[in-house]
Amino acid sequence: MKLLIINNGTSYLPQLKSLLANHNCQVIKYTEIDTINTKDYDATILSGGHDFTVNGNEDRLSMEFDLVINSTKPILGICFGFEIIARAFGSTLVSLPSKEQGIIEIEVVEPNEIFLNIPNFKVFENHRWVIKDATKEISILARSKDGIEAFKHKTKPIYAVQFHPEMFVEKSCGAEIVDNFLNLVK
Repeated sequence: MKLLIINNGTSYLPQLKSLLANHNCQVIKYTEIDTINTKDYDATILSGGHDFTVNGNEDRLSMEFDLVINSTKPILGICFGFEIIARAFGSTLVSLPSKEQGIIEIEVVEPNEIFLNIPNFKVFENHRWVIKDATKEISILARSKDGIEAFKHKTKPIYAVQFHPEMFVEKSCGAEIVDNFLNLVK
């Protein structure tokens, strides 16, 4: 499978690449989207990132917003990628009082193939932003004590997770979730 990883400044790129080692992956920076044809890939993964926030940087991220809105191919957004997808479809993001970091429990609120039959599971999260208001275009799939942790676009093959499935795979269900996404792409 040919995957495009859009690097939004994640420090977890080695772990993400390791998780996807059995696939043909190309990594580009978010500023390089206009240099490639995204239709040449089976799916796109939007990485996490911590260099700046989505809120207030919409112009800087305009190519990524366009990619999300216009894509007909599957996309998986991780953390910062989750926030980009949420904003691209009009959801409101708000800052938490403090950063959430560590292994947390997730509850599936709408069964979906990306989770198969997992009702509750543990994942690693490292973020400061949450969705305040979800728009009608997205279906909420999972929640934690902080709010929405996973969603899917209602009509497009676009998934987003606020957590980091590439981290602490031995203590979490992250690898299984990414595998489930990739099986949906096949």
